[in-house]
Amino acid sequence: MPNTVQGERREIVDRLDSELGAHGGVLLHGPAGIGKTFVAQQLADRARARGDLVLLTGPEEAERLLPYAAVADLFRTLADGLLHTLPAPQRSALRGVLRREPVAPEGPDPVALRLAVVTLLVSLGSGRPVLLVIDAAHLVDAASAQLLAFAARRTDPARVRTLVTETTAPGAAPSAGPSLCPRTAREFVLPPLSLTELSGWPGSHGLPHWLLRKVYGTSAGNPLFALELIRAATALPEPPARDDPLPLTERLRALPARRLDGLGADGRWVLLLAAVAAEPTPGLLRRAVTGPVPVRGTGPAATGGVLMLRDGGTEAAGKRQLSTTGTGTEAAGRPLSAPDIDPIVAGARRAGLLTVDGDALRFAHPMVAAALRTCSAAELRAAHACLAGAVSDPLERVRHLALAATGPDGTLADALAAGAEQARRRGAKETAAQLGRLALLRTPPARGTVLVGRALAGAQLAYDAADYELTRELARSALRGTASAAQRVQACLLVIHASNQALHEAAEVFDEMLVSVGDDLGLHAQLHYARALRAHITDGETALARVEAARAAALAHRATDRTTELMALSLEAFTAAVLGRADAAEPLARALSTPQDSGLSGGHNGPRAIKARLDLFADRHREAACALGLLLRRARDSGTVEDVIFLLCASIDVDLRAGRGAAALASAGEVTRLSREIGVRLGPVPHSLALAEAAGGELSRAAALAREGVAVARSRHDQIFLPLALCALGHVQLRSQDPAGAVEALGQARDIAERRGIVDPSAVPWAVDLTEALVAVGDHERAESVADEALRTAGRLARHGVSASLRRARALCRAAGADRAAARQAVSELHWAADCHRAGGLLIEHGRDLLALGTVEWRQRHTTAAATAWHQAATVFRECAAHPWLRQATAELSRIEPPAGGPHGRTADSPVPALTGIEHRIATMVAAGSTNREVATSLFLAVKTVESSLTRIYRKLGVRSRTELGVLLRTPPDGHAVGGRRRLGG
Repeated sequence: MPNTVQGERREIVDRLDSELGAHGGVLLHGPAGIGKTFVAQQLADRARARGDLVLLTGPEEAERLLPYAAVADLFRTLADGLLHTLPAPQRSALRGVLRREPVAPEGPDPVALRLAVVTLLVSLGSGRPVLLVIDAAHLVDAASAQLLAFAARRTDPARVRTLVTETTAPGAAPSAGPSLCPRTAREFVLPPLSLTELSGWPGSHGLPHWLLRKVYGTSAGNPLFALELIRAATALPEPPARDDPLPLTERLRALPARRLDGLGADGRWVLLLAAVAAEPTPGLLRRAVTGPVPVRGTGPAATGGVLMLRDGGTEAAGKRQLSTTGTGTEAAGRPLSAPDIDPIVAGARRAGLLTVDGDALRFAHPMVAAALRTCSAAELRAAHACLAGAVSDPLERVRHLALAATGPDGTLADALAAGAEQARRRGAKETAAQLGRLALLRTPPARGTVLVGRALAGAQLAYDAADYELTRELARSALRGTASAAQRVQACLLVIHASNQALHEAAEVFDEMLVSVGDDLGLHAQLHYARALRAHITDGETALARVEAARAAALAHRATDRTTELMALSLEAFTAAVLGRADAAEPLARALSTPQDSGLSGGHNGPRAIKARLDLFADRHREAACALGLLLRRARDSGTVEDVIFLLCASIDVDLRAGRGAAALASAGEVTRLSREIGVRLGPVPHSLALAEAAGGELSRAAALAREGVAVARSRHDQIFLPLALCALGHVQLRSQDPAGAVEALGQARDIAERRGIVDPSAVPWAVDLTEALVAVGDHERAESVADEALRTAGRLARHGVSASLRRARALCRAAGADRAAARQAVSELHWAADCHRAGGLLIEHGRDLLALGTVEWRQRHTTAAATAWHQAATVFRECAAHPWLRQATAELSRIEPPAGGPHGRTADSPVPALTGIEHRIATMVAAGSTNREVATSLFLAVKTVESSLTRIYRKLGVRSRTELGVLLRTPPDGHAVGGRRRLGG
């Protein structure tokens, strides 16, 4: 793994470090190679940096039979002088274990030795915190395990903390580690790497994204396996082809080699069939060894365009040639038959190579299948040929036929193209993209016109499947062919769309479009729309983007290109709105005046999505939520993954404005999952996730996500999401007591917005937080100037919610001085802002107003008024599931009254008693509809830990079901649930 911890692994380390401090112990387990040692080293380094004493042992397999080897390793760095404080019998026993003095023939006194370890740890912990790191509990010798278990039950976990790792099989519980931990320790399952993390590894730079996805799937997110696969791939002169097996290092080949060799030639052949099948079952394998096989040749024989199969049966199987790797069947002296399959599958199960789930066969690890696929190319083609005659799904059959072929074949290519279209209609987007690519691969070179059409069709299918790299590859292949002007423009547009926000990487495509459009009005319209996108996204020239979009819309209207017209009108409307133009509504009204199609213009950049965004700017969040809900349902049914992600990010913004913190976090979880699946962080993802975390999750995670958003946007030259990510970063810094950092980040966002000509304070929301950050650093004059200027713009554009927030920020500025009259005026302004936000349903802003009101009242020594405002703020934030804000309100209340409900502000009149931080996260996610396994995956916990925590939550809250939990968490202290329902028991 990389030497530095970053991304999601950093979040895991942050969480475990926090849990160590809170509970005194962590048991971290997972399969071999998952990165437990790396995480343990990171935690140990952090502890050393804080000045803690770190004692570490990492036993090996050979040390399990050496008594006290782990204890000797743990204490080996301690100076002998530290042992002199022990009573003589204890000192002698421990020094003997450490081999610093001879050991009695009967061995050390077991009681004295146990007391020595406890006394020494207590003594060490009295001076500074101690961290015991036991890396690989399953390899600790029995004598050391008994000693450490004795000490774990008798030391103060606040002074002597314990980090234990253990290797466990997937889904298995740890067996050795629990006894080595204090009773208060928390258990965590270390999750696999995500594809996003793997893509960020230094060794992965320069590798095609499809190859990284293949590495990720084969390694199952295991860092050790992934690193070995990357080494093998980078050792090749050029990357393997998409359909070729991954190369393996000798280390990876050796992992399953002995177990595979034990199955013999027949067993290896059957498992190879399973390894290349999409969904292997015993029945499929029986048919594969006895059923029809394709007629041999450079491609399948054809009559009348129908692929022909010949019933080869036993004869065909018997004629397979046996290779040096032994995958044929003649070594057994007879061909395979259907009755042979069950014994082979049973043997593979006993060897730990296969598992059975109902009728489905699964490899114990994808690496086993990868090792099998490293046979010869001829054997792989033979396996695909056998499966082609055995599968019942026509799409699977044609895929296997394509992979069994050795060259172009027109009839096969036609079948693949038809299969790709059938898969598209089924909604099987990845299958459609793969078949589309294979159709192009098997099309004879002489069919030039067909080749171009198939390249473009494959590129579109790849785009729909979020395989942007394949989209660009196939579209560029069309440009190299004999494409017409319209086809060349279509190819260019596919490259542009597949570049996402990194349009600077597609500069040559814009030149190609300019050459290709000729006199065709429709093609000119598409060219100007592409230019508008570049001006908007990469060049940061918003005014030019509006002009180009308007020109594109006019040309498209004349050419009756409705899709381009709608997309251009949408972009024109959005850019006009953020520029603050009075005519911004006109192009959107034109776009919405006719029926909308369900294609590109029905997606996240179409008229309805843009209207939802502008509704949010104008505080019409109910209308925005309704429109986005409809668009999301359609996108999930028939749209692209990109559409779903963008629309979910827009929904997060709407939910946060409306005070639905739990809903925003739930959407953020879905965005995270989808982003991991496609392995790409689309433009809005980091900053939207950061805002969701800042409102309802953890500020530390929000800060990491915001910084990621800034870095990604800068690397892509993305002028849309860079200022938004800077706004998110500044917002988090302001709330994390770093106002100077907030001023810097928000100032950069303001500079970018002004350079782009953006005046709408809702489009790039720097003004409110910048004003409050300037107040916090003491620059009151500049703060008031910023607020006054932004207020004038917000008033002109009727941005009432932003106006109220700016008046809150200005009130904090005026109240910061010694003028009591100004403070009274500030109180009035804050009451007005709170009323305005409450009336508009902007609940989190309403809570912020109340927080600010309490602060101003407190400074005026109006204790009762301050307490009232802060209590009201806590109630609002509790309703919104805005836990970081709730913690802030509770902290403010603690100035006046002792905390009655723990760290999360649960007061005596609250319907929810004190929950720990992790209990709050679990309760919120469960109330939002997450399953126990989804919660465990998201929070890096064992499922059993989630189940036990949920039991405690139910007991604390007096509820019996997830439904009752959801109602209770939405219930304010007055006993009335959101939507008019009564509180449970009321």
